[in-house]
Amino acid sequence: MAKALELFRRVAYALTTFGTAVASGALCIIVAAYCYEVVSRYFFSHPTLWASDLVAFLLFLSIFLMIPEVARSGGHVRVTVLEDRLCERRRDRLWTVLALVSALACFVAAWISGLENVRQFFFEITTVSVYPIPKWVLSWTVTYGFGLSGVHFLIIFLSPAGSVDSKTGGFT
Repeated sequence: MAKALELFRRVAYALTTFGTAVASGALCIIVAAYCYEVVSRYFFSHPTLWASDLVAFLLFLSIFLMIPEVARSGGHVRVTVLEDRLCERRRDRLWTVLALVSALACFVAAWISGLENVRQFFFEITTVSVYPIPKWVLSWTVTYGFGLSGVHFLIIFLSPAGSVDSKTGGFT
């Protein structure tokens, strides 16, 4: 079981690392597009039609591609009032329950999003923009983000008691 969990964790981490790299690249393109738009608009009086849409689309992609990294690293916001008052054994139980609830919530969100992706694909729904694109091209990242976040919470739930780091919410 431990070897299977470790392989599962490695695959999830690899997918998360890839998504993080793509999200980082998207942020670089956003900066370049904004700079291009500013120069084009204010120095040459020739604004672009595409920069605003590109920035919005890439920001959307980068947010949902980064969500699994936030779940993996425990970078999400935590209110620790209850957790700080518990003994270590009960704190571990609390983390285990919260990891399971978080995994289930993420999987439900991924399921709902996945159904919407299919609907957008079959009904050929496009974005409302100067250059419309199919919405599923963007919205699959919602499914990816929530699904892979659920996997990370499931890994935390399945990990042995005491192996969750209290500072990161991940493995020690």
